[in-house]
Amino acid sequence: MSRISETSVFTALGHPTRRAVLAYLRDRDYVRVTDIAEAVGVGGSTLSGHLRTLRAAELVVSRRRGTEIQYRVNLTVIDEAMLLLASLGGALHQPRPHNNHDDTAPEEER
Repeated sequence: MSRISETSVFTALGHPTRRAVLAYLRDRDYVRVTDIAEAVGVGGSTLSGHLRTLRAAELVVSRRRGTEIQYRVNLTVIDEAMLLLASLGGALHQPRPHNNHDDTAPEEER
């Protein structure tokens, strides 16, 4: 995942409505926009903006069926984001070296 796509993915995941959309779509395949809006409790224009952000981050895939657009989760990008977060776990828990003391001072003075 490139640095640009990392930023867009985590920015998209930062909003609770977008996370609700992804959670709703998680176990479904190609859902109509009206069904998504009803499930997450937002209006069409609000949802449109959130879906635009999710599409830009490639977190969802869309298709047109007649006059309606349907969405599903792009699991590949979700998996990549989860792997990236998992790889950060060890780095976040590593103790940082402290150089705030003089190594020549006796132990009691540090």
